[in-house]
Amino acid sequence: MALSCNSTRRISLAENMSEISFGRTGGFTNIPDEYRINEKGDVFKITGNELTKVNSLSRRRMKRIAVQFNGLDFDHCEINEPGNISYFIRVVTPDYEKRVIWNDLTSNDPLKDLYNELLKTLKQ
Repeated sequence: MALSCNSTRRISLAENMSEISFGRTGGFTNIPDEYRINEKGDVFKITGNELTKVNSLSRRRMKRIAVQFNGLDFDHCEINEPGNISYFIRVVTPDYEKRVIWNDLTSNDPLKDLYNELLKTLKQ
């Protein structure tokens, strides 16, 4: 199965992106790990209905993440492959909302690289 993401729309975290959510679900406990980055670059851990701030990103870091989203053409990614452990990225902008879900067997290294870059935002 070919998985592709193609678009001409560009993501700008600082200007028109409301939020990025990412994390994983499933496994033995099925307790989700979910995080959110808002338009200001604040990174939160989501636990139930509570947000706990874990980090703040510089504009430079936010732009680097935006470049990865743009290179992936995220708004046109059509990946919905949940597994025992599923990973997800969700983007909300004024123009669209997009969520992709994949598992360890999904073949899309650029998406996995983006996810790993988002995980790095959790560290100070």
